[in-house]
Amino acid sequence: MTTMIGAKNSMTEAQPYKQGASDIEGVADPIKLSSNELPYPPSPNAIKAYHSVENVLGRYPDGAQSELRSTLAELHGIPKTNIFAGNGSEEAIGLIVRAILKPGDSIIVSENSFIMTEIYANSVGADVIKCKEVDQRVDVDAILAAVCKRTKIVYLCSPNNPTGTYTSEEELMRLKEGLPEGVLFLMDMAYAEFADASDYSDGLSLFSPDGEVAITRTFSKAYGLASLRIGYAIAPSALVNAVSRLRTPFNANSAAMAAATAAALDQEYLWSSVAKVRATRDAFASGLQELGLDVVPSQANFVLITFTNEGDLASSLDASLQSMGILGRPSVAGSKNEYRISIGTDEEMRKTLKVIRGWLKDRRRDGQQL
Repeated sequence: MTTMIGAKNSMTEAQPYKQGASDIEGVADPIKLSSNELPYPPSPNAIKAYHSVENVLGRYPDGAQSELRSTLAELHGIPKTNIFAGNGSEEAIGLIVRAILKPGDSIIVSENSFIMTEIYANSVGADVIKCKEVDQRVDVDAILAAVCKRTKIVYLCSPNNPTGTYTSEEELMRLKEGLPEGVLFLMDMAYAEFADASDYSDGLSLFSPDGEVAITRTFSKAYGLASLRIGYAIAPSALVNAVSRLRTPFNANSAAMAAATAAALDQEYLWSSVAKVRATRDAFASGLQELGLDVVPSQANFVLITFTNEGDLASSLDASLQSMGILGRPSVAGSKNEYRISIGTDEEMRKTLKVIRGWLKDRRRDGQQL
């Protein structure tokens, strides 16, 4: 007799995370604009630090993450005891969710947000409450209205993925002050470095060492260390202590921590890379708008194109781009009328814009609407 071991329903019914495409059949070196990666190398200091661990690969990493945590504490002006690192910021999010939520609890998220947060909540049997957005922006009033006795976490991403929109410092403060005691305000700031709006906040002004605010950050985006999988959380000391009992003893590897520490210390290189991405993003968005496309104003390292036609225009555009060796991200939020494009180099974006221009010309010639 064969016994089948099955996963719990909350996981078998959960929508899985779908990563951006990384290859095109028959194309040796595609232009990859599907995963919001930095199009430039990381800091030379980070590369040097990465190689510095070659002689200690047989040793376990520092489970206390001491050097990285000390560097980040100094960078952000907060106690070291309020920081822990993870295998990407998504692990930090997952650890926080697992440390707090239990079956019957609820977490509130915006309707278009990082799906891994929902998956982590489902894994512990908690309910995920999705709030509608207004004009692709997080609706603070909707979130506050959704809070109930079962709510233990409110999760917000700013700039948000996949929309690229952000929540102003005033709105973040209004949301924080509107939450009842015992609810953690978890802010995912993976794209914070790319934001340059005058009223943008990375959330640190809301943080206090023993408060009810947590912030996650990553080295995958602006720092260009995506393949090393290293991120971190800034959280209340009690939560950091709880996570230390939950995480695996060596969840951040030596190479990743060495490179991340060096990258964090090289702020000049970081902001040089960010400045190039911001300029390219704004120029690319302007180019799309000049073609008559609807582009969501972005504060991240990607832009989101939206279509009003009921047809599957995202797939049509994707096929056109792939035929020219370019990978974007169709239907990223489950809509057939949205297409996200990460920001690459100026040359890559000029080529992408040229292909989109040709795709639009063909559609308009055939009398098709957008």
